[in-house]
Order: sequence, then structure tokens, then C-alpha cells
Amino acid sequence: MREKGSRRKRKGGNPTSCADVLEGTLQGLGLGRVTRHLALLKAWDRAIAPRIRERASVEDFREGRLYLCVEDPIWLHELHMLRHKLKIMLNEEVGEAVVGEIVLRIGRTARRASARMPNPPLQKPARAGLSEMEARIEQLLRPLEDVPCRDALKRLFDRWAARSI
Repeated sequence: MREKGSRRKRKGGNPTSCADVLEGTLQGLGLGRVTRHLALLKAWDRAIAPRIRERASVEDFREGRLYLCVEDPIWLHELHMLRHKLKIMLNEEVGEAVVGEIVLRIGRTARRASARMPNPPLQKPARAGLSEMEARIEQLLRPLEDVPCRDALKRLFDRWAARSI
């Protein structure tokens, strides 16, 4: 415990930026992974060609590995050959080396799955007019339904997404 009056006062130092405070707070709450995931999704939407995004979707991002789901073996092979280039493009778009490896698997992509199933299981139906980014933010925040700071995080991510478009 701190004793009374033991707080250190900053002497002549620069003020801490809000971004640094926010980043530290999110890391402290264990939400650093969420912010990295959102930054990667934004980079995916910006840096990757639409013809690839139509046939591949981001499944997960953990420990520097980006997991992609592709719709058929032809695209699996194509993206396997392009995976190093995709990794470089995504890391450049994010501004740091967050993707170390790209893991590919065959399955239904998010675009194809939503076309076949109007309400995918374990997901709430998306509200009309939501962009793909807003839908992903909702999906990432879904596990935090009962956390008191969820609404504040939602507003923060919405502002961040709007600023990055």
C-alpha cells in the first residue's frame, strides 16, 4: 500500500497522450487482443483486393497468426502462394509487424455462409444498414454483454472505425 503523500509528481515532463492512456487501459482490461483484431480487420478491408476478400474471410487472429477461411482448394492454393505478400501488405497497413504467419483452411467464408443462412447460429442477426466493420465490432463485443464498460468501448470502437474509413 502507498503511504499518504507518497505519490510521485511529474516534474516538467510532457503530458501523456489520451491514446497512450487508452491503450494502457485496454491492455489492463485484457482487451488488447480486441484492438489488435480490429486494426487487422480494418487493414484487411483496405489492403486486400476485393476479389480475394470475396473468396476468403478472416476467421481469427491469435498470437501473430492470421487464420483465413477460403471457399475452395483453388483459392487455398492461390492464397498459399500469396501468403507472404499478403502478410507484408497487412503489416504495412497496420504499421507494425503484427501478422507473423497466415494459416489457411477450406470452409464456408463469412460472405458465403451469410448468403446461405439468414441467421447464422450463435450470432444475433445484424441490424439493417450496418457496415461490415460495425458488424465485426458487434461480434467482437458480444462476449462483453454484461461488462459495465461495454457501451463505452462500443462508442470508442465506433469512433475509431469512423475515423479510419
